[in-house]
This record gives sequence, C-alpha cells and structure tokens, in this order.
Amino acid sequence: MNDLAIPEPREPGSSELIQPAALVLPAVAEPPLTERRPWLERADIVDALSITGGKTPVYLTADDVAITTTGIGKSDAATTVTALLASPEIDLSAAYVVSAGIAGGPPERIALGSVAVADAVVDWDRKHRWDRATGADHESQAGHTARPESNEGSDNPDARLDLLAYRPHDYVHHLDDTLVDTACKAADDVSLQTDADVRTYQASYPDAPASGPAVERGPTVCGDEFWHGPRYAREVEWLCDAYGVSPYLTTQMEDAATATALERFGLLNRYLSVRAVANYDRAAPGQSVEESFDGNEASLALALDNAARVGGAIVDELVESDPLEIKPKNGV
Repeated sequence: MNDLAIPEPREPGSSELIQPAALVLPAVAEPPLTERRPWLERADIVDALSITGGKTPVYLTADDVAITTTGIGKSDAATTVTALLASPEIDLSAAYVVSAGIAGGPPERIALGSVAVADAVVDWDRKHRWDRATGADHESQAGHTARPESNEGSDNPDARLDLLAYRPHDYVHHLDDTLVDTACKAADDVSLQTDADVRTYQASYPDAPASGPAVERGPTVCGDEFWHGPRYAREVEWLCDAYGVSPYLTTQMEDAATATALERFGLLNRYLSVRAVANYDRAAPGQSVEESFDGNEASLALALDNAARVGGAIVDELVESDPLEIKPKNGV
C-alpha cells in the first residue's frame, strides 16, 4: 500500500457521502493473496473512507467505483457487506456489486487462470448429512458418498437434502440472468494472460484441459472449510446435483455470505461473482494435498491478474450501460 498514490481514509462521521455506481469486493489485501492491489493500481483513487464494521477502508475511483475487502470467510464477508449496506457514510442504492478474486476449481472442467462468472452461488455449509449406518452397516458404507439426481422425490433417505424447521429452504442463490449475460458479453472482449509455467503445472493433471485460460459461466460453491481432495470434491458435486446446478466451476469462501446480505437488503439482483482459478481442488498424481493446496506462485499470480482484467471490464460495462436501469433518473 505504501507505494500506491492513494489518499488517507477519512474517519466515520465525515459529512461527504459516497454514492458509487459499483462496489468491488475482493476478499484480501495482504500478501500473498493481494486481490485488492490490481484494482487500486489501475484506478485513479480520489477518496477514501473508513466504515464502522468494515474490514478495510473503502476507496473511491474517479469513475465512481468503490473498492474494499470483505476479509476471508463467510463471517467476515457478511459482517463487512452488512456494515456497508447499513452505513450512513455510503449509499449503495444505485450500485452494482461484484465479488472479484481468486478461487479453486475442478481440474476436469476449467483451466488454471480461467475466470468464471457465476450464475448460481451455493452455500456448502447449510445442509444436513445423515450417517444412518450403525454397527456392521457402518463398515460397509464407509467412504460412500450419495449422489442424488435431485432434491426431491428420492426413495433413498441418504440422497435427500432434508428441509427442517431450522433449514426451511435450499441455500443456493440464482443470480440475475440479465446481469450475468451482460457480464459474460463484456468478458468476451478481454485478452486473458497466459503463463508457460502454469500450463506445465496444469499438464500434471491428466484430466485438465489442454487449452489455456478462458472465460466460463457456471456455479460457484462457498464454504468456510479449507477442504481439498477428490473425496470432498465428490461431496461438493453431490450438493450441486441436489440443487440442480451442477457441475460447479469454482469454490471460494465469501460469496454466499455476500449474496445473503444483499438479499436481506433487497439488492441480490445486482450482484455478480467473478472468480479466477488459482489452484485445483485436489492433488495431481504423485502430489500430496499440502503440495497441491495453493497451486503455485505462477498460477496465483495469473489468477490475480486475470480476475482483475475480467472484473474490470465487467464493472466498466455495468457502470456504462446500467443494464438493470438502477441509476437515478434526471439526477433524482
């Protein structure tokens, strides 16, 4: 931050109200996951404001785009976004909201450095998983993962996502089709960066694409757990199957919370999740999970760059075209 020419943030209670046209929400500012930095580097930052309950200051660009971090995980994200929505210092009534950062992904579906625009956000944590096996049955069912075709009508009690009094509905957010279409169209014109070292690492996964990064559209799965490996990937697929939104493209830790906060304030329809794949969600042959978990430095750098490239193009298009017509008319 010290080498960036940005203003010192004003303290809460300042009289000047921020009314951005878009709000960009990377999760992290600190190295090595510097998701925020490319957004600040590429913008003309004209104002900054500390928000009570926020993780880091809100920075405002000359193009009326606000940028701040949520923090890692659903609790941080929900707290930050709710603080922003309820703050008297910032007015988000005419703002698009974009989560932009890195994610994991399944090697058989997406290239490293690819950017996924989510059409659905699945909450990994809000579900029931019943282990009804006892005694000898427990040994015979060890390691088995149910893979239901849908959330309804199954005769197998282990293949259902039960709705109970404290889980009254499914926890999947379907994002606005018009907004997702607009984002994907804007992303089509972006030249994604490539990296030879990343392609070499990607080739260590036999089922990974032979191609380089691309822009994709599909579900993202959000959870507070740092999971890794094929067993857990099968469970993620099971959950997406149950919700009817599989196959998933990315996994991350904030977007279900961000979507929930926006939904509570009636603003879910203007939300987008834009995530670049920095690592795969399981080890390559011959790797340990510890060796695999973070991908490598090259894949992280590539994902950070491509996430900002695509996210920036999408935000520019949203601010310029206002596809949902949320800007005030005639200055009102």
